[in-house]
Amino acid sequence: MVEFCKYWLLIVVLGLSTVTLSQYRQQPENFFGFQFKPLIPLGIVGDRPFDMEEQDFTTTVTPIYGYSYGAAVRVGLSELLAIETGINYSKRNFRANYALPDSNVFAEDELSFINFEIPVNFLVYIKLGESLYMNTSIGGSANYNPSNIRSLTNPNGQHLFIFEGRRRSFFNFHTNANVGFEYRTRKSGIFYLGISGRIPFSPLMTVASEYRYDTYSVVSYGSVQGATFALDLKYFFHNNERKKGEQFKEGPIEQ
Repeated sequence: MVEFCKYWLLIVVLGLSTVTLSQYRQQPENFFGFQFKPLIPLGIVGDRPFDMEEQDFTTTVTPIYGYSYGAAVRVGLSELLAIETGINYSKRNFRANYALPDSNVFAEDELSFINFEIPVNFLVYIKLGESLYMNTSIGGSANYNPSNIRSLTNPNGQHLFIFEGRRRSFFNFHTNANVGFEYRTRKSGIFYLGISGRIPFSPLMTVASEYRYDTYSVVSYGSVQGATFALDLKYFFHNNERKKGEQFKEGPIEQ
């Protein structure tokens, strides 16, 4: 987290220095668009697989591909600075592998956890060409977690497995970081491709898995942190708003 803050301060200082020393040729613009993010199970940034063990019962929880989509609003502060916000629906998927090696009993289940996100990110643009820009951003997001999760595997058989996840709270917060490239067109809007990471300030939920056979029962516990790595795909509509300033005046013929 300390290293994250250092990078954030560096980006802010560089961005403000660039704005101060630059002569702007156009007024900042605002944009509205949509975004889609495949959530990729990359352990470097996102959650890693982990084991929950109790006696001879082991449950391995592995993040798998999920997705997030929603609306995005970009508010221009200057030619090279902007604030981006919006609202997103996210679905994170996990695989649970159950194992009792001594009894030669194995099972598998897949689970999903849904939440809603409102991010607020500070963007710095780097102009690479007439229409090509690189941008990097950092910020935070408020998240609403509407429900817990529960799943039964083999409910009608002799060997019953139960997985349950309980949110730590209805609301939690993340730190966001993004980097990507965008191509701006005059009539067709803005096309963006990048990557992003989200790191929570606290674990997302507490999880437990249970194995039942007749009157025998064993339970193991763990927690899901909730960090994600994603590929960012965004599109912003063309802005038809006229520039501020003196407008064209009618001539004697039009009057």
